[in-house]
Amino acid sequence: MLERSTPEAEGLSSEAVLGWLEEVKKLDSLHSFQLLRHRRVVAEGWWQPYNPETPHALFSLSKSFTSLAIGFARAEGKLRLSDRLIDYFPDLLPETLDPRFRSLELRHLLMMATGHRECALEAMCRAGDGNWAAGFFRTGLAYEPGSRFCYNSAATYMLSAVLQRAVGVGLVAYLGPRLLDPLGIRSRAWERCPRGIETGGWGYALTTCEIGRFAQLLLDGGRWEGRQLVPADYLAEATSRRIANDGTLDWGQGYGYQFWRSQHGAFRGDGAFGQFALVLPEQDAALAITAGLHNLQNVLNLVWERLLPAFGPAPLPPNPGAVARLERATAELALPLAGGEFRRGCDGRYQLAANPLGFRTAEFVFEPDGCRLALNGEFLRAGFGHRCDNRIRWEASEPRPAAASAGWTGASTLELEISFYSTPFNVRLVCEFDRDRLSLRRRSNLLFRSPEWPELIGWRSPETASAPER
Repeated sequence: MLERSTPEAEGLSSEAVLGWLEEVKKLDSLHSFQLLRHRRVVAEGWWQPYNPETPHALFSLSKSFTSLAIGFARAEGKLRLSDRLIDYFPDLLPETLDPRFRSLELRHLLMMATGHRECALEAMCRAGDGNWAAGFFRTGLAYEPGSRFCYNSAATYMLSAVLQRAVGVGLVAYLGPRLLDPLGIRSRAWERCPRGIETGGWGYALTTCEIGRFAQLLLDGGRWEGRQLVPADYLAEATSRRIANDGTLDWGQGYGYQFWRSQHGAFRGDGAFGQFALVLPEQDAALAITAGLHNLQNVLNLVWERLLPAFGPAPLPPNPGAVARLERATAELALPLAGGEFRRGCDGRYQLAANPLGFRTAEFVFEPDGCRLALNGEFLRAGFGHRCDNRIRWEASEPRPAAASAGWTGASTLELEISFYSTPFNVRLVCEFDRDRLSLRRRSNLLFRSPEWPELIGWRSPETASAPER
Protein backbone atom coordinates (compact mmCIF):
# COMPACT_ATOMS: atom_id res chain seq x y z
CA MET A 1 0.00 0.00 0.00
CA LEU A 2 1.01 3.65 -0.06
CA GLU A 3 3.47 5.09 2.43
CA ARG A 4 2.88 8.37 4.31
CA SER A 5 5.29 11.28 4.20
CA THR A 6 5.38 15.01 4.89
CA PRO A 7 4.81 17.56 2.15
CA GLU A 8 8.29 19.01 2.63
CA ALA A 9 9.99 15.65 2.17
CA GLU A 10 8.28 15.38 -1.22
CA GLY A 11 9.06 18.91 -2.43
CA LEU A 12 5.84 20.64 -1.38
CA SER A 13 5.37 23.04 1.53
CA SER A 14 2.79 22.30 4.21
CA GLU A 15 1.93 26.00 4.12
CA ALA A 16 0.89 25.66 0.48
CA VAL A 17 -1.36 22.70 1.31
CA LEU A 18 -2.84 24.66 4.22
CA GLY A 19 -3.54 27.58 1.90
CA TRP A 20 -5.28 25.26 -0.56
CA LEU A 21 -7.25 23.66 2.24
CA GLU A 22 -8.48 27.02 3.55
CA GLU A 23 -9.76 27.91 0.10
CA VAL A 24 -11.51 24.60 -0.62
CA LYS A 25 -13.22 24.83 2.78
CA LYS A 26 -15.16 27.75 1.31
CA LEU A 27 -16.67 25.55 -1.39
CA ASP A 28 -20.03 23.78 -1.04
CA SER A 29 -18.47 21.30 -0.09
CA LEU A 30 -15.56 18.85 -0.16
CA HIS A 31 -16.06 15.57 1.68
CA SER A 32 -12.53 14.18 1.54
CA PHE A 33 -9.19 14.44 -0.20
CA GLN A 34 -5.93 12.56 -0.45
CA LEU A 35 -2.86 14.22 -1.98
CA LEU A 36 0.00 12.08 -3.29
CA ARG A 37 3.49 13.00 -4.42
CA HIS A 38 6.28 10.64 -5.42
CA ARG A 39 4.06 7.63 -4.53
CA ARG A 40 3.51 8.83 -0.97
CA VAL A 41 0.50 10.32 0.76
CA VAL A 42 1.48 13.80 1.92
CA ALA A 43 -1.91 15.06 3.16
CA GLU A 44 -5.42 13.69 3.57
CA GLY A 45 -8.60 14.60 5.37
CA TRP A 46 -12.30 13.87 5.79
CA TRP A 47 -15.06 16.30 6.64
CA GLN A 48 -16.97 14.52 9.41
CA PRO A 49 -19.21 12.53 9.22
CA TYR A 50 -17.42 11.44 6.01
CA ASN A 51 -14.66 9.06 7.03
CA PRO A 52 -11.89 6.80 5.68
CA GLU A 53 -13.89 3.58 6.04
CA THR A 54 -17.15 4.39 4.22
CA PRO A 55 -17.17 4.05 0.41
CA HIS A 56 -18.44 7.15 -1.39
CA ALA A 57 -20.59 7.04 -4.53
CA LEU A 58 -18.38 7.66 -7.59
CA PHE A 59 -21.02 8.55 -10.17
CA SER A 60 -19.21 8.85 -13.52
CA LEU A 61 -15.77 8.19 -12.07
CA SER A 62 -17.09 4.61 -12.41
CA LYS A 63 -16.63 5.00 -16.17
CA SER A 64 -12.85 4.91 -15.89
CA PHE A 65 -13.02 1.44 -14.29
CA THR A 66 -15.24 0.23 -17.13
CA SER A 67 -12.66 1.55 -19.57
CA LEU A 68 -9.89 -0.47 -17.94
CA ALA A 69 -12.05 -3.60 -18.07
CA ILE A 70 -12.26 -3.14 -21.84
CA GLY A 71 -8.49 -2.69 -21.93
CA PHE A 72 -7.94 -5.98 -20.10
CA ALA A 73 -10.35 -7.78 -22.43
CA ARG A 74 -8.54 -6.42 -25.47
CA ALA A 75 -5.17 -7.54 -24.13
CA GLU A 76 -6.57 -11.02 -23.55
CA GLY A 77 -7.92 -11.24 -27.08
CA LYS A 78 -11.57 -11.23 -25.99
CA LEU A 79 -12.46 -8.20 -28.12
CA ARG A 80 -11.04 -5.49 -30.36
CA LEU A 81 -11.73 -1.78 -30.22
CA SER A 82 -12.59 -1.93 -33.93
CA ASP A 83 -15.38 -4.45 -33.28
CA ARG A 84 -18.82 -3.30 -34.35
CA LEU A 85 -21.31 -2.97 -31.51
CA ILE A 86 -24.13 -4.62 -33.46
CA ASP A 87 -22.10 -7.82 -33.82
CA TYR A 88 -22.39 -8.41 -30.07
CA PHE A 89 -26.18 -8.04 -30.05
CA PRO A 90 -27.65 -9.55 -33.23
CA ASP A 91 -30.61 -10.79 -31.17
CA LEU A 92 -31.53 -7.28 -29.98
CA LEU A 93 -31.54 -5.29 -33.21
CA PRO A 94 -34.90 -3.74 -34.16
CA GLU A 95 -36.47 -4.30 -37.56
CA THR A 96 -35.83 -0.67 -38.40
CA LEU A 97 -32.27 0.17 -37.39
CA ASP A 98 -30.60 3.49 -38.05
CA PRO A 99 -27.99 2.45 -40.66
CA ARG A 100 -25.32 4.49 -38.89
CA PHE A 101 -25.33 1.91 -36.08
CA ARG A 102 -23.61 -0.45 -38.53
CA SER A 103 -20.42 1.62 -38.32
CA LEU A 104 -20.50 2.13 -34.53
CA GLU A 105 -17.34 0.55 -33.05
CA LEU A 106 -16.35 -0.09 -29.44
CA ARG A 107 -13.75 2.67 -29.65
CA HIS A 108 -16.55 5.12 -30.48
CA LEU A 109 -18.36 4.13 -27.30
CA LEU A 110 -15.15 4.61 -25.32
CA MET A 111 -14.54 8.11 -26.69
CA MET A 112 -18.18 9.25 -26.37
CA ALA A 113 -18.60 9.57 -30.13
CA THR A 114 -21.58 7.28 -30.74
CA GLY A 115 -23.28 9.70 -33.13
CA HIS A 116 -25.97 10.78 -30.67
CA ARG A 117 -26.95 14.42 -30.38
CA GLU A 118 -27.53 14.06 -26.62
CA CYS A 119 -27.07 11.47 -23.90
CA ALA A 120 -29.24 8.46 -24.75
CA LEU A 121 -29.54 7.17 -21.19
CA GLU A 122 -33.11 8.25 -20.54
CA ALA A 123 -34.36 6.96 -23.89
CA MET A 124 -32.46 3.69 -23.47
CA CYS A 125 -33.91 3.08 -20.02
CA ARG A 126 -37.48 3.56 -21.21
CA ALA A 127 -37.53 -0.02 -22.53
CA GLY A 128 -40.66 -1.48 -20.96
CA ASP A 129 -39.10 -4.90 -20.45
CA GLY A 130 -35.97 -3.52 -18.77
CA ASN A 131 -33.79 -4.47 -21.74
CA TRP A 132 -31.60 -1.39 -21.89
CA ALA A 133 -29.32 -2.75 -24.60
CA ALA A 134 -32.29 -3.27 -26.92
CA GLY A 135 -33.45 0.23 -26.01
CA PHE A 136 -30.08 1.65 -27.04
CA PHE A 137 -30.53 0.41 -30.61
CA ARG A 138 -33.97 2.05 -30.81
CA THR A 139 -32.47 5.51 -30.21
CA GLY A 140 -31.73 7.75 -33.18
CA LEU A 141 -28.29 8.87 -34.30
CA ALA A 142 -27.64 12.36 -35.60
CA TYR A 143 -24.04 11.99 -36.81
CA GLU A 144 -21.63 9.41 -38.12
CA PRO A 145 -20.08 7.47 -35.24
CA GLY A 146 -16.61 8.72 -34.40
CA SER A 147 -17.20 12.21 -35.77
CA ARG A 148 -18.45 14.20 -32.75
CA PHE A 149 -18.13 14.09 -28.97
CA CYS A 150 -21.35 13.80 -26.96
CA TYR A 151 -21.11 12.79 -23.32
CA ASN A 152 -23.27 9.70 -23.11
CA SER A 153 -23.63 7.42 -20.08
CA ALA A 154 -25.63 5.01 -22.25
CA ALA A 155 -22.43 4.37 -24.22
CA THR A 156 -20.65 3.20 -21.07
CA TYR A 157 -23.53 0.92 -20.15
CA MET A 158 -23.21 -0.69 -23.58
CA LEU A 159 -19.50 -1.28 -22.92
CA SER A 160 -20.46 -3.11 -19.73
CA ALA A 161 -23.00 -5.18 -21.67
CA VAL A 162 -20.38 -5.96 -24.34
CA LEU A 163 -17.89 -7.05 -21.69
CA GLN A 164 -20.40 -9.45 -20.14
CA ARG A 165 -21.06 -11.06 -23.52
CA ALA A 166 -17.37 -11.15 -24.44
CA VAL A 167 -15.95 -12.63 -21.23
CA GLY A 168 -19.00 -14.25 -19.62
CA VAL A 169 -18.93 -12.31 -16.32
CA GLY A 170 -19.70 -8.77 -15.21
CA LEU A 171 -17.43 -5.87 -14.34
CA VAL A 172 -16.77 -6.59 -10.67
CA ALA A 173 -16.06 -10.29 -11.19
CA TYR A 174 -13.80 -9.55 -14.15
CA LEU A 175 -11.92 -6.63 -12.59
CA GLY A 176 -11.50 -8.40 -9.25
CA PRO A 177 -8.33 -10.46 -9.90
CA ARG A 178 -6.99 -8.07 -12.54
CA LEU A 179 -7.35 -4.71 -10.79
CA LEU A 180 -9.42 -4.52 -7.61
CA ASP A 181 -7.73 -7.24 -5.56
CA PRO A 182 -4.15 -6.11 -6.31
CA LEU A 183 -5.08 -2.52 -5.37
CA GLY A 184 -6.65 -3.67 -2.11
CA ILE A 185 -10.11 -2.51 -3.17
CA ARG A 186 -12.70 -4.41 -1.17
CA SER A 187 -15.30 -6.37 -3.07
CA ARG A 188 -18.62 -4.54 -3.24
CA ALA A 189 -21.59 -4.49 -5.55
CA TRP A 190 -21.99 -2.27 -8.60
CA GLU A 191 -25.47 -0.96 -9.40
CA ARG A 192 -27.20 -3.10 -12.04
CA CYS A 193 -29.86 -2.63 -14.69
CA PRO A 194 -33.13 -4.60 -14.54
CA ARG A 195 -31.46 -7.41 -16.55
CA GLY A 196 -28.61 -7.73 -14.04
CA ILE A 197 -25.86 -6.02 -16.06
CA GLU A 198 -23.67 -3.57 -14.13
CA THR A 199 -24.44 -0.02 -15.23
CA GLY A 200 -20.82 0.75 -16.10
CA GLY A 201 -21.18 4.51 -16.33
CA TRP A 202 -22.20 5.02 -12.70
CA GLY A 203 -23.18 3.04 -9.64
CA TYR A 204 -19.83 2.07 -8.09
CA ALA A 205 -18.37 3.28 -4.78
CA LEU A 206 -14.87 3.49 -3.32
CA THR A 207 -13.22 4.87 -0.23
CA THR A 208 -11.00 7.91 -0.64
CA CYS A 209 -7.88 5.79 -0.09
CA GLU A 210 -9.01 3.37 -2.79
CA ILE A 211 -9.48 6.28 -5.21
CA GLY A 212 -6.00 7.46 -4.24
CA ARG A 213 -4.47 4.07 -5.03
CA PHE A 214 -6.30 4.02 -8.36
CA ALA A 215 -4.95 7.50 -9.18
CA GLN A 216 -1.42 6.39 -8.28
CA LEU A 217 -1.78 3.35 -10.54
CA LEU A 218 -2.74 5.66 -13.40
CA LEU A 219 0.16 7.98 -12.62
CA ASP A 220 2.56 5.03 -12.78
CA GLY A 221 1.34 3.96 -16.21
CA GLY A 222 -0.62 0.98 -14.91
CA ARG A 223 2.14 -0.45 -12.68
CA TRP A 224 1.53 -1.37 -9.05
CA GLU A 225 4.13 -2.68 -6.62
CA GLY A 226 6.47 -3.64 -9.43
CA ARG A 227 3.84 -5.40 -11.53
CA GLN A 228 2.22 -4.15 -14.74
CA LEU A 229 -1.47 -4.48 -13.92
CA VAL A 230 -3.06 -2.42 -16.68
CA PRO A 231 -1.78 -2.93 -20.24
CA ALA A 232 0.52 0.05 -20.75
CA ASP A 233 -0.39 0.60 -24.40
CA TYR A 234 -4.10 0.66 -23.64
CA LEU A 235 -3.72 3.04 -20.70
CA ALA A 236 -1.63 5.42 -22.80
CA GLU A 237 -4.39 5.45 -25.42
CA ALA A 238 -7.17 5.76 -22.87
CA THR A 239 -5.71 8.76 -21.07
CA SER A 240 -4.62 10.69 -24.17
CA ARG A 241 -6.80 12.98 -26.26
CA ARG A 242 -8.82 10.76 -28.59
CA ILE A 243 -11.44 13.36 -29.57
CA ALA A 244 -11.98 17.09 -29.20
CA ASN A 245 -14.84 18.46 -27.12
CA ASP A 246 -16.37 21.91 -27.08
CA GLY A 247 -16.37 22.64 -23.36
CA THR A 248 -14.37 25.27 -21.51
CA LEU A 249 -11.29 25.06 -19.29
CA ASP A 250 -10.98 21.54 -17.88
CA TRP A 251 -14.01 20.38 -19.84
CA GLY A 252 -12.53 21.52 -23.14
CA GLN A 253 -9.16 19.77 -23.19
CA GLY A 254 -10.29 16.67 -25.05
CA TYR A 255 -11.50 13.22 -24.07
CA GLY A 256 -9.86 9.81 -24.07
CA TYR A 257 -11.44 6.44 -23.41
CA GLN A 258 -13.67 7.33 -20.44
CA PHE A 259 -11.03 9.73 -19.12
CA TRP A 260 -10.99 13.52 -19.38
CA ARG A 261 -7.94 15.51 -20.33
CA SER A 262 -7.20 18.46 -18.05
CA GLN A 263 -5.22 21.64 -18.18
CA HIS A 264 -1.47 21.59 -17.44
CA GLY A 265 -0.91 18.17 -18.99
CA ALA A 266 -3.10 16.42 -16.42
CA PHE A 267 -5.94 13.94 -16.89
CA ARG A 268 -8.69 12.61 -14.64
CA GLY A 269 -11.49 10.24 -13.93
CA ASP A 270 -14.44 12.44 -13.11
CA GLY A 271 -17.82 11.97 -11.43
CA ALA A 272 -20.82 14.21 -10.79
CA PHE A 273 -20.58 16.67 -7.90
CA GLY A 274 -16.78 16.40 -7.68
CA GLN A 275 -15.60 12.79 -7.46
CA PHE A 276 -12.09 12.96 -8.89
CA ALA A 277 -9.04 10.82 -9.53
CA LEU A 278 -6.80 13.63 -10.80
CA VAL A 279 -3.39 12.71 -12.22
CA LEU A 280 -0.59 15.26 -12.76
CA PRO A 281 2.22 13.44 -14.60
CA GLU A 282 4.51 16.45 -14.97
CA GLN A 283 4.46 16.96 -11.19
CA ASP A 284 4.51 13.23 -10.29
CA ALA A 285 1.43 13.91 -8.19
CA ALA A 286 -2.16 12.75 -7.87
CA LEU A 287 -5.22 13.87 -5.97
CA ALA A 288 -8.31 11.93 -4.88
CA ILE A 289 -11.40 13.94 -4.01
CA THR A 290 -14.97 13.18 -2.97
CA ALA A 291 -17.38 16.08 -2.76
CA GLY A 292 -20.84 17.56 -3.08
CA LEU A 293 -20.08 20.49 -5.37
CA HIS A 294 -22.32 22.48 -7.69
CA ASN A 295 -19.38 23.88 -9.67
CA LEU A 296 -16.66 21.31 -10.34
CA GLN A 297 -14.36 23.78 -12.08
CA ASN A 298 -13.89 25.72 -8.84
CA VAL A 299 -12.02 22.96 -7.05
CA LEU A 300 -9.81 22.27 -10.08
CA ASN A 301 -9.02 25.98 -10.34
CA LEU A 302 -7.77 25.88 -6.76
CA VAL A 303 -5.50 22.95 -7.62
CA TRP A 304 -3.99 24.91 -10.49
CA GLU A 305 -3.75 28.15 -8.53
CA ARG A 306 -2.63 26.90 -5.13
CA LEU A 307 -0.97 23.52 -5.47
CA LEU A 308 0.51 23.42 -8.95
CA PRO A 309 3.02 26.29 -8.41
CA ALA A 310 4.08 24.79 -5.09
CA PHE A 311 5.39 21.46 -6.43
CA GLY A 312 9.18 21.69 -6.35
CA PRO A 313 11.87 19.47 -7.88
CA ALA A 314 13.62 18.63 -4.58
CA PRO A 315 12.78 18.09 -0.91
CA LEU A 316 12.32 21.20 1.22
CA PRO A 317 13.80 21.79 4.68
CA PRO A 318 11.72 20.13 7.41
CA ASN A 319 9.02 22.36 8.91
CA PRO A 320 7.54 20.47 11.86
CA GLY A 321 5.47 23.45 12.99
CA ALA A 322 3.68 23.72 9.63
CA VAL A 323 3.25 19.94 9.47
CA ALA A 324 1.60 20.02 12.92
CA ARG A 325 -0.72 22.85 11.85
CA LEU A 326 -1.70 20.90 8.74
CA GLU A 327 -2.38 17.77 10.77
CA ARG A 328 -4.58 19.76 13.19
CA ALA A 329 -6.45 21.39 10.33
CA THR A 330 -7.23 18.08 8.64
CA ALA A 331 -8.21 16.43 11.95
CA GLU A 332 -10.73 19.20 12.64
CA LEU A 333 -12.54 19.05 9.28
CA ALA A 334 -16.30 18.66 9.70
CA LEU A 335 -19.54 19.65 8.04
CA PRO A 336 -21.62 22.11 10.09
CA LEU A 337 -23.96 20.77 12.75
CA ALA A 338 -27.55 21.94 13.06
CA GLY A 339 -27.65 25.28 14.84
CA GLY A 340 -30.21 26.84 17.13
CA GLU A 341 -31.30 26.02 20.65
CA PHE A 342 -30.91 22.57 22.18
CA ARG A 343 -34.03 21.75 24.19
CA ARG A 344 -36.73 19.16 24.41
CA GLY A 345 -40.00 19.39 22.55
CA CYS A 346 -43.34 17.67 22.73
CA ASP A 347 -43.60 14.03 21.66
CA GLY A 348 -46.25 13.39 19.05
CA ARG A 349 -47.47 11.17 16.25
CA TYR A 350 -48.91 12.79 13.12
CA GLN A 351 -51.09 11.43 10.34
CA LEU A 352 -49.76 12.79 7.05
CA ALA A 353 -51.85 13.93 4.14
CA ALA A 354 -51.57 11.83 0.98
CA ASN A 355 -48.24 12.47 -0.76
CA PRO A 356 -46.35 10.95 -3.72
CA LEU A 357 -43.63 9.59 -1.41
CA GLY A 358 -46.07 7.28 0.34
CA PHE A 359 -45.31 8.58 3.84
CA ARG A 360 -48.34 8.04 6.05
CA THR A 361 -47.11 8.91 9.55
CA ALA A 362 -44.48 11.07 11.22
CA GLU A 363 -43.55 10.58 14.87
CA PHE A 364 -41.32 12.68 17.14
CA VAL A 365 -39.78 11.48 20.38
CA PHE A 366 -37.61 13.91 22.35
CA GLU A 367 -34.72 12.89 24.59
CA PRO A 368 -32.36 14.88 26.82
CA ASP A 369 -29.62 15.06 24.17
CA GLY A 370 -31.59 14.90 20.93
CA CYS A 371 -34.70 13.65 19.21
CA ARG A 372 -36.00 10.84 17.05
CA LEU A 373 -38.08 11.29 13.93
CA ALA A 374 -39.86 8.34 12.34
CA LEU A 375 -41.43 8.34 8.90
CA ASN A 376 -43.66 5.31 8.38
CA GLY A 377 -42.25 3.90 11.60
CA GLU A 378 -38.56 4.04 10.57
CA PHE A 379 -36.70 6.13 13.14
CA LEU A 380 -33.79 8.50 12.60
CA ARG A 381 -32.02 9.82 15.70
CA ALA A 382 -30.53 13.33 15.69
CA GLY A 383 -28.33 14.77 18.43
CA PHE A 384 -28.40 18.23 19.97
CA GLY A 385 -24.90 19.59 19.35
CA HIS A 386 -23.60 16.29 18.01
CA ARG A 387 -24.36 13.76 15.28
CA CYS A 388 -26.06 10.42 15.73
CA ASP A 389 -25.32 7.62 13.32
CA ASN A 390 -28.20 5.84 11.58
CA ARG A 391 -29.02 3.54 8.69
CA ILE A 392 -32.32 4.52 7.11
CA ARG A 393 -34.22 3.80 3.95
CA TRP A 394 -37.06 6.32 3.89
CA GLU A 395 -37.66 6.95 0.17
CA ALA A 396 -34.47 5.20 -1.03
CA SER A 397 -34.38 1.66 -2.39
CA GLU A 398 -31.80 0.50 0.17
CA PRO A 399 -30.84 1.63 3.71
CA ARG A 400 -28.06 4.20 3.73
CA PRO A 401 -25.73 5.54 6.43
CA ALA A 402 -27.04 8.85 7.74
CA ALA A 403 -25.55 11.09 10.44
CA ALA A 404 -27.98 13.62 11.91
CA SER A 405 -27.98 16.57 14.29
CA ALA A 406 -30.87 18.82 15.36
CA GLY A 407 -31.66 22.20 16.87
CA TRP A 408 -34.57 24.57 17.48
CA THR A 409 -34.16 27.62 15.23
CA GLY A 410 -37.42 29.17 16.44
CA ALA A 411 -40.05 28.67 19.12
CA SER A 412 -41.85 26.11 16.96
CA THR A 413 -39.23 25.28 14.31
CA LEU A 414 -37.02 22.23 14.61
CA GLU A 415 -34.30 21.67 12.00
CA LEU A 416 -32.44 18.44 11.34
CA GLU A 417 -29.19 18.33 9.37
CA ILE A 418 -28.73 14.90 7.79
CA SER A 419 -25.62 13.73 5.95
CA PHE A 420 -26.01 10.63 3.80
CA TYR A 421 -22.28 10.17 4.01
CA SER A 422 -21.88 7.38 1.47
CA THR A 423 -23.17 9.88 -1.11
CA PRO A 424 -22.74 13.59 -1.89
CA PHE A 425 -26.22 14.28 -0.53
CA ASN A 426 -26.96 16.26 2.61
CA VAL A 427 -30.42 17.47 3.54
CA ARG A 428 -32.06 19.82 5.99
CA LEU A 429 -35.47 18.90 7.34
CA VAL A 430 -37.44 21.90 8.56
CA CYS A 431 -40.24 20.85 10.93
CA GLU A 432 -42.83 23.49 11.81
CA PHE A 433 -45.23 22.78 14.68
CA ASP A 434 -48.44 24.86 14.82
CA ARG A 435 -50.69 23.51 17.57
CA ASP A 436 -51.74 20.10 16.21
CA ARG A 437 -50.46 20.74 12.69
CA LEU A 438 -47.06 19.67 11.33
CA SER A 439 -45.28 20.94 8.22
CA LEU A 440 -42.15 19.08 7.14
CA ARG A 441 -39.99 20.43 4.31
CA ARG A 442 -36.80 18.94 2.91
CA ARG A 443 -34.04 21.12 1.45
CA SER A 444 -31.26 19.24 -0.36
CA ASN A 445 -27.75 20.44 -1.11
CA LEU A 446 -27.95 18.64 -4.48
CA LEU A 447 -30.59 16.97 -6.62
CA PHE A 448 -29.93 14.05 -8.96
CA ARG A 449 -32.64 12.34 -11.04
CA SER A 450 -35.31 13.09 -8.46
CA PRO A 451 -37.10 16.30 -7.47
CA GLU A 452 -37.18 17.88 -4.04
CA TRP A 453 -39.72 16.39 -1.68
CA PRO A 454 -43.12 18.05 -1.63
CA GLU A 455 -44.07 19.65 1.67
CA LEU A 456 -45.48 17.02 4.02
CA ILE A 457 -48.48 18.14 6.07
CA GLY A 458 -49.79 16.23 9.06
CA TRP A 459 -52.09 16.46 12.06
CA ARG A 460 -51.42 15.15 15.52
CA SER A 461 -53.08 11.83 16.22
CA PRO A 462 -55.81 12.01 18.91
CA GLU A 463 -53.95 9.70 21.28
CA THR A 464 -50.99 12.14 21.44
CA ALA A 465 -52.89 15.42 21.15
CA SER A 466 -52.62 16.11 24.85
CA ALA A 467 -49.17 14.63 25.40
CA PRO A 468 -47.20 16.79 27.87
CA GLU A 469 -43.94 18.48 26.93
CA ARG A 470 -41.04 16.46 28.27
